[in-house]
Amino acid sequence: MGSGQKIKFFFILKAAKMLIYSIMFTCRKKISGEEKIEILRNGGKPIIYIFWHRHIFYNIFKFRGTNARPLISFSTDGEIVSRIAEEFGMNPIRGSSSHGGARAFLSMINAIKKENSEIMITADGPKGPVREIKDGTIHIARKTGAAIVPVSWYASKVKIFDKSWDKFILPMPFGRINFSFGDPVYIPPGILKSEYSEYKNMLKLKLDSLEEEIISRIKES
Repeated sequence: MGSGQKIKFFFILKAAKMLIYSIMFTCRKKISGEEKIEILRNGGKPIIYIFWHRHIFYNIFKFRGTNARPLISFSTDGEIVSRIAEEFGMNPIRGSSSHGGARAFLSMINAIKKENSEIMITADGPKGPVREIKDGTIHIARKTGAAIVPVSWYASKVKIFDKSWDKFILPMPFGRINFSFGDPVYIPPGILKSEYSEYKNMLKLKLDSLEEEIISRIKES
């Protein structure tokens, strides 16, 4: 990366961070389902949070300053998201199924088993197909015994980027943000790869249902 690109990247990073803080400062936030996470933590259960790629904006802010480590790709967009996550006190794991997947997989295993970290995975990211769970989530949960916890959010005022592959959503200032932890899903350690589809379909249903439930609550309130 040349000096000109570094300067441009620096200003993009700072502008993105300012945008997040300015929006979050004006929004009211309601968190649901935290008691489920406390039960898991108190029981010493490792946790993998999964969410659709379109929800990454608020999720980085929500988990700021925690021991949760997001999996972020090596793409240009991923580099920006990774740097923003670092600005918020996070320690991203870099990689995806198409680039650095093996190293990222080992890093996530070590983060869970040796560092007692929680992991954040964009279930359909970084490039889709949209709303399709990848095998990696199931594989890591099977290897580590971690509980997979779906998370989702929506806001009373949002901008939806219809031309993006994931229909990315951005909360707008002075809105109400509802964030929710879903029920944990456990993957049997002896599961065969041919059985992954059953659990992937289950997780997809849980994520979609959680998002629909949040949207309904927003509209009713």
